[in-house]
Amino acid sequence: MGTWGTGISSNDIYEDINYEFFELYNDGMEVIDITKKLIAENEELIDSYEDQNNFWITIAKCQWECKALDEEIYQKVKELIESDKDIELWKELEASKSDLTKRKKNLNHFLTKISEDKKSARKRKKKVSRNAIFEKGACLIFKLSDGDYCGAFVLESEKNTELGLNLIVTTDIKKTDKPTLKDFEKAKVLLALTQQMLTEYVPKEKINWYYAQHFKKTETEFEIIGQLKVDKYYYSSKDYQSFSNWDNLVLFQDSFYSDYENNKCNVNVKLSSLRKKTKWL
Repeated sequence: MGTWGTGISSNDIYEDINYEFFELYNDGMEVIDITKKLIAENEELIDSYEDQNNFWITIAKCQWECKALDEEIYQKVKELIESDKDIELWKELEASKSDLTKRKKNLNHFLTKISEDKKSARKRKKKVSRNAIFEKGACLIFKLSDGDYCGAFVLESEKNTELGLNLIVTTDIKKTDKPTLKDFEKAKVLLALTQQMLTEYVPKEKINWYYAQHFKKTETEFEIIGQLKVDKYYYSSKDYQSFSNWDNLVLFQDSFYSDYENNKCNVNVKLSSLRKKTKWL
């Protein structure tokens, strides 16, 4: 049970179910059909002694937001709160007395809230389609805190999607003068040692997805010096499942080069290997 607080929304189940519920709601699906779908797809959570309470509480909250709280689900949540079933679970998980008091207060407040009809149903949001900030194949340069230029390369660029993601790889380019396309053609991927186990570190490429809607908040000044062809296709649903903030491109390299001898890895991955499809004989 991934929980970080005593509030009804302070757990992984709430985050996941609430997100899925309103994704479907905004797509136009009716509340009763959304509920049936989520129940059918989450039997494991429902059967879990530790997780079922958070599941039903989340469903009740989502339905109430839409002014469509099902009476059976309301009674189920009402019973688990009034009977202290959820509090007993927290006791078994060795929650502190302070947290038990806060949890009980939050649950009672939640029950009082959903026991009254909401004045109006939550409005369905229209999904916004976005294009990624940079075109696929763009060679980006920006300055580090020491004044040197470094380079990052755009492997993928989403068009007309909700998030408008760019997939960007950090290269080993670091120069006092402005890099050129030739530098990108012979560049290698920057790798850093990443903790895998408690005592085991493995080299991992610095490749992340970046959100279009967050770009306007970045303090980094990017410059495009040209384009290189990318034959491969990458998908945010399956490739490099790591998402980051735009300014982290600079922060990572500043940190990397500040302790270069300890951070560098003896693994050579050419940028060209990520751009070009493998040729089979």
